[in-house]
Amino acid sequence: MNISFGQPLFLWGLLSIGVPLWLHFINKKSASTLYFSDIRVLKGTPTQGKGFRFLHDLVLLLVRILALAALILAFSQPKRQGLQTDNSSQTYLFVDNHVGLMEGNRLAFNSLAAALPRSKKPVFLLLNSAQNADFESKTWNDVYDMWPSLKMSNRIGNPKSIVDRVAEINAEQKVGSRPNIIWVSDFSRSSPWPEFPKNFEVQIVPISISSSANIVVDSLSNSASQIQIGRPFNLKVRIKNIGNMAAKGQKLSLYLDDFPISTENINLKEGEAKWLDFGISLYGKRPIKAKLISDDQVLFDNVYSFMLEIPESKDVYMLEGMSREKYISTVFLNDSLFDFHSLNRESLLANLSKIKGFLILNDLSLFSNGSLKLISNWVKQGNALVFLPSAPLNNEEINRLNSHFASQGNVFKQETLNRASAVRLPIKHLRFFNSILEQSSFKKNLEMFNSNSYLQWDGGSPIFEYVNGKPFLSQFKLGAGSMYVFSGEIANEADGFFKHGLFLPVFQEMALNNNISHLSATVFSNTFQISAPKTYKFSSSEKGLVTLIKGKQSWIPEQKWTGTQWICEWPDLLDRNFSGFWQVNIRDKKMLNLAINYPLKESDMRQLSRDEIQAHYNGKQNIQVANLKDVSFGGEVSTDLSLYFFIASLCFFLIEMAIVFYSRRNIISELRK
Repeated sequence: MNISFGQPLFLWGLLSIGVPLWLHFINKKSASTLYFSDIRVLKGTPTQGKGFRFLHDLVLLLVRILALAALILAFSQPKRQGLQTDNSSQTYLFVDNHVGLMEGNRLAFNSLAAALPRSKKPVFLLLNSAQNADFESKTWNDVYDMWPSLKMSNRIGNPKSIVDRVAEINAEQKVGSRPNIIWVSDFSRSSPWPEFPKNFEVQIVPISISSSANIVVDSLSNSASQIQIGRPFNLKVRIKNIGNMAAKGQKLSLYLDDFPISTENINLKEGEAKWLDFGISLYGKRPIKAKLISDDQVLFDNVYSFMLEIPESKDVYMLEGMSREKYISTVFLNDSLFDFHSLNRESLLANLSKIKGFLILNDLSLFSNGSLKLISNWVKQGNALVFLPSAPLNNEEINRLNSHFASQGNVFKQETLNRASAVRLPIKHLRFFNSILEQSSFKKNLEMFNSNSYLQWDGGSPIFEYVNGKPFLSQFKLGAGSMYVFSGEIANEADGFFKHGLFLPVFQEMALNNNISHLSATVFSNTFQISAPKTYKFSSSEKGLVTLIKGKQSWIPEQKWTGTQWICEWPDLLDRNFSGFWQVNIRDKKMLNLAINYPLKESDMRQLSRDEIQAHYNGKQNIQVANLKDVSFGGEVSTDLSLYFFIASLCFFLIEMAIVFYSRRNIISELRK
């Protein structure tokens, strides 16, 4: 049995035991003689023997010492740690409380509680969310009682964070160097393997879930670059079966404002994906709440919510006096899809933080390095940039281009040939040309053309290429935005790109190319953005606070205003009403509707088998794979002994009082005789 003390400084009080010892042995009063004139008239009294008196005083001293010692020990808060095994200092229970397990497999999750021990043994309960960080142990009875009220969280992205948290708690408790951790999870194939230090005693408990197909919406796109009033388009839906069995004869239905539009039959093998087309058209500017509903058994994610609407016109910006300005402006002027703005350099830079849209540049030498950095950050915030060189670039310009606009995987290089080369026909299956190929003029005049080459690069997604394989036009991802780069001049009447009708549709497609036009936000991380309308004016933090409302639920997220949008944070803990349509309000004024869905990885029902888990940890003696009912749950609970010592101290004081009272009564009675 191990004893520890919560307030060990009180143990110094045991030195006070020397006081009664000093009083008893050192400071005895010497006997004194009382003189009488004549003692013949006094009657003799029987006296007790010296040995009995010594024993009486010794017992009284011992009782006083025990009473004082028990009182001091009570104040030092003694605890009995109980018997513990040599290889275990503390028990830690980690439960993978992600949405897919708690909602998608509620029966499997609840069945874990039946295997929990009913005891007062200590355990530290750890869950995915940082909001569940717990530095206080619970009893297994407490864990069992709170099981039905455990909250959901996103699937853990980095198991090392849990392992580090265990090590941190173990160091704080100072209970030993070999913590015993019980790791409970469904071990999804989309999650990383947890790895454990050699000083951890690990017992892995895989949760077996029932077999089921799970049809989810993987992505949405649109056959047209921009939805237009009354113009039919195909809503392209990519679905995937991320269940652990094949889907046969299932259905996926499209609803617009709760009205069923069409239904598709689904047959997908495990892990298989396919595209579906739903032909629709929209009328009016009113946003439409759209849903895709599957009929699989995994109920928490069988509704995918998104918004459809006729979007606002796109803003296009270009510098005044730019080379071939009249050809480029023709693409966007007098077109309801665009708002064209021709700005001088000073006005552009002064208002860059307030605008969003599509910017066309052809000369980097007009801008300082600081200005180019501002433009690069503007693109990374979700805007688009076209760089159209009108002359050969020197090494300095190439270096500036790479410094500010090179994204991962692409490097810009100087072209030394500076001669026109033939450009091959576009790759028709690219999504970029989905709507362009519908235009009869493009099909009729589609043929190779020539273009000068001033710039080359590696990386990016090619849209046009020269016949020698070098890129002519490519798209690059830059943060949340896009950058389109041409290798040379294209706005020339004699150039085939302009002559054959490519100029207008390709430039329009670049300005409109933003996947589907809707406000759906599928949360793959805790951060999401809400863009402000063009007419919105931000006055103050209090007046510009975003509130999200869904039915009777109201929630104010953590947020910051960037000048054009709000950056908001979802909480780590989710609830059953997380997904669906949320109304975005600013000071009780409705701004827009937001469609929120559970993160896609939460829906993955495919899990690693027990044999695969055992094979992965084979040879690691400190890691065992077991069922929860077979797990060893560690040492005994610590018991606070303070009350017992208080009671003992009180008893010894009462005994002392009884001895003293009894002795005095005997003396008085003898005197009376």
